[in-house]
Amino acid sequence: MARLAPIPLAGMIAATATFALAATEANAQTTPTCPPETGSACRIDQTQTGEVTGEVNLDVAVGQLTVSNTATGNRVVGGIQSTSGAIVSRQTLTGTVSAGTPINLNGVSEGFVDSTTQAAGNQFQVSTDGATFDADVGQSARGDNVSARTNLHGPSTHILQGGRVATGATANAVAMGGPSTVLTGRVAQASQTTVFAETVADVQYVPAPLTFSADAQANTAQAVTTGASHQDLVINQTNAPSTVEARTSVYVDNAWNLAGRANASANRATLHNSGGSMIADTTQDNQGRVRAYTRVQTNLQGQTTAGARAVANEVVAGNNDIYLKLDNTQLNSGGVEATAEYVGVKGYDSYVSAEAAGNSVVGYTCSQCGGEVNVNNTQVNNGSVSATANVNIAQPGRAAVVGSNAVGNTATFYISRPGG
Repeated sequence: MARLAPIPLAGMIAATATFALAATEANAQTTPTCPPETGSACRIDQTQTGEVTGEVNLDVAVGQLTVSNTATGNRVVGGIQSTSGAIVSRQTLTGTVSAGTPINLNGVSEGFVDSTTQAAGNQFQVSTDGATFDADVGQSARGDNVSARTNLHGPSTHILQGGRVATGATANAVAMGGPSTVLTGRVAQASQTTVFAETVADVQYVPAPLTFSADAQANTAQAVTTGASHQDLVINQTNAPSTVEARTSVYVDNAWNLAGRANASANRATLHNSGGSMIADTTQDNQGRVRAYTRVQTNLQGQTTAGARAVANEVVAGNNDIYLKLDNTQLNSGGVEATAEYVGVKGYDSYVSAEAAGNSVVGYTCSQCGGEVNVNNTQVNNGSVSATANVNIAQPGRAAVVGSNAVGNTATFYISRPGG
């Protein structure tokens, strides 16, 4: 398996441990700073009860377009380098968070079109470098909804250099890591809110690669450490009865290389380490509905991809060194649906895939290091799981590749080469 690069996180400060709060302008908060002494520790408590809204409205005719729209309820961003430290963070969201980006694009755009719209309920990010860091993170999202929407309207528009239009919504998110790090701690995430991400587009002509995507997640936790590093983490994620949905609906009259994707997950934990041991204890419980839906339509097309992926509980724990110990428990009682559709008139290749899973876990170590995997794994799926791929082409082109995969529980453990 290929080695993942470190997560790029903001806020790194040399030889100190500093943590800053970022809040919406409507609810600014005082910024605390942890003292730089070795062994420093601090506590941060955040509660967001009001509505947080980010909106960008565009009606433009431009050669190149770059859009960034982010709405966040509670946010902690920090960095620690060449020292040791600890943090206790508690984030509570009972309000709504929404980000909307309606774009009317006119005429001919000769440059790249790049649009990102994101809504996050609770967000915790820490960058580490040569550090020993312990985190105790608790996140709770119980507002009405966390939602993000992008609508690109250009029925007579030509986008000559292609582009990327991405929409994401996450209730609770944790991301930690960096080089030469000892990373320990606990992450507890609880969500009971509607999480919705939608990307809609109507464009006339695109003679270049153009990708549209929507990603919705209730709880997500990442830890990536490289070099001589070590992880010992406990992660507990719960998604109570609610709906997590990602939708992508795209029409391009004449597309040369078009992709539409939707990804939805209730609970996701992604852990990667190299240069030391990894110990992980993960517990995930989903009781809500998880749905991913993608529809792509063209009149003339060169290559078109439509993909949808929905997973209730997912853990990936990989160590490019000797030792992995993983205790994993996954319970799913919610419905999981993935639907991907392509409708075309005339053209060449089309690729359509739908994937759905109740519980999924992957663990690996390095074979050339004498890798060892020790796993205790329990998976129980009581929810319905469905994956549907549909293709409707009036004049079939060169190739149509269609696939669907639905599984209740899946577990994969293997030994891989370092970096390969």
